[in-house]
Amino acid sequence: MKKLVILAALTMVAPAAMASKARVQSLANSRQIVDIQNAFDRPYQFMQLSSMATFEWGTNSQTAVMAPPQTMNFGDRHAEGGFLNREEDRAYGLYFGRRSDAFSGAITAGFLSGVFTSPVLQEQNPINVFYASKMGDWTWGVTGKYSSGKNDTNDTKSSSSGIALGATNGALEIELVQGFGGKTENATESVESKAMTQVGVGYKFAENMEVYGQYQMVKADGTGNGFDNTVLDLTRYEVGFVNSAVKTDDVNFFYGVAYRSENREVKNGDIKSESATLPVWLGVEANAASWLVFRGSISQSILLNEVKTEVSPAAETKADLDSIAFNAGVGIKLGNGMLDANFATAANGSLNFGNGDVAGGGQEFLSNVAYTYNF
Repeated sequence: MKKLVILAALTMVAPAAMASKARVQSLANSRQIVDIQNAFDRPYQFMQLSSMATFEWGTNSQTAVMAPPQTMNFGDRHAEGGFLNREEDRAYGLYFGRRSDAFSGAITAGFLSGVFTSPVLQEQNPINVFYASKMGDWTWGVTGKYSSGKNDTNDTKSSSSGIALGATNGALEIELVQGFGGKTENATESVESKAMTQVGVGYKFAENMEVYGQYQMVKADGTGNGFDNTVLDLTRYEVGFVNSAVKTDDVNFFYGVAYRSENREVKNGDIKSESATLPVWLGVEANAASWLVFRGSISQSILLNEVKTEVSPAAETKADLDSIAFNAGVGIKLGNGMLDANFATAANGSLNFGNGDVAGGGQEFLSNVAYTYNF
């Protein structure tokens, strides 16, 4: 995606910062969006970004607990940030605080299955190191991830590690995310990841058109309270198409459609869910003024939108409910920096101020805020 160009108020000209969860969420996390948040899983994208320092608002929340009724509370949004140094033929950097959604999902399964009855640690002090370069017609990149922490007071500890690899020749894109290990435990209970793998491929048959596919598998074992078996078995895949219908230096209007399938089983509690959906989305990122970028997107499933849930063999339910989702956000130019924020509508259509935690649904006004400075 071409960089939007934001004219600094009065004098300066600089490329727009592409480095925030607020931006990605505002644009429906569409496949063609180039952003440092996407580059961790598709590290060849680091070569499409400029040198920057970026920071995401958040706290240093540590533990995960179950908040009735069966809702995970991971505390407030976690702080994160780092830097990217981009040179002519390479890019490298360091990033702190980025947690894995897959590992957090394994912790959730530990509570839902009854393995965990006491708080456990989330990923502690996560760090990502990344490098990207060019090799002939190919651009490639790699990201390494590690986290470790403990608390002797309540005998809890956690650790995780993984790697992401990716390459592109401009038309073909290939990426792999592989977790090497992840475990969180207290004195008598633990959940350990056994498989966390994500594979993706994309092909651009025109400058602004791309077809893609992605597959993810997550498995985790739990031990505790008389239980020693798989607690989470998740597989999901997606096949889609995206197109930027209007793409200039001032505006990018895009749309996409995908088939998504997910099978999730949380064992010991016999909680199973299956879904098959066909979401369609529209989005726009445009210069609204010399100092302001506006972003917005809307998505909804059509034709396919069924979710089947089974708590026990005698309790199976199917649902096909309203799936519309709206997100919007802004980027405010501050010299060579950009302040990004998004505001999503909550279930009742109103905008509510909040910190974006799980209890609030993560949909509050300004639930994602980030600052990025371009060097």
